[in-house]
Amino acid sequence: MPYTMRQPSLGVPAPSLEIVLGLLAWAVGAGALASGLASVLIALGIFLTAYLWIVRRRNAATAVTLHPERKRRMQRLILIGAAGIVLLPTLLSLVGYGELATALSAALVGVLLIQASTVLEERSLVATGGLVLVIAAFGAFLALTWTGQGTGSAVPVIGMGAALVLWVAAARRLGILLDLSRRYNVRIPGIR
Repeated sequence: MPYTMRQPSLGVPAPSLEIVLGLLAWAVGAGALASGLASVLIALGIFLTAYLWIVRRRNAATAVTLHPERKRRMQRLILIGAAGIVLLPTLLSLVGYGELATALSAALVGVLLIQASTVLEERSLVATGGLVLVIAAFGAFLALTWTGQGTGSAVPVIGMGAALVLWVAAARRLGILLDLSRRYNVRIPGIR
C-alpha cells in the first residue's frame, strides 16, 4: 500500500514529540529566570513531563507504526530540527542577531510541527505549530524592542509559552483534557 494512502488503522499517534519538545522549551524558558525561581519551575516542568509520559505509556495502544517512507520523512524532520536548533543560535550570534536565536529556534519547531502533521496525518499539529509560530513572533518582537533587557525578556516568554502550548496539545491528544472536562463538568472548546 503506498504511503500516501490513509490507512484506516493508522489512528492518532502517541504525542511523544510534544511532550519532549515541551520539556526542552520549558527548560530554556525557565532557565533564563532568576536561579531560585528557575530551579522551582524546571522541577515543575520535569514533574509535568513525567506525568504526561506515564499517561502516554499507559495509552500504548495509541502508538502507531509508520510506513518506512513516512518513518524516513519523520526522521528527516527531526534531524533538520535538531541541526537547526544547534546551528541557528551560533549563526545568529556571528552576524550580530543573537537575541533572535530563541525566537527563530521556536519558529523552526513550529514549522516542523506543521510539516510533521502531513507525515503523521494529525491535523492538530498544524494548530500547535501555528501557535508556536505566533509565540516565536511575539518573542522576536520583544527581543528587538525591549530596551535595556536584551534577550532576557524574550527567552522566558518564548520558552514557557511554547512549552504550555505543546503540553496542552499533548494532554488533548492523550485524552486528559476530555477526562478533566467530564470530571468537573466544564465545557472546554474543541473537546467533545
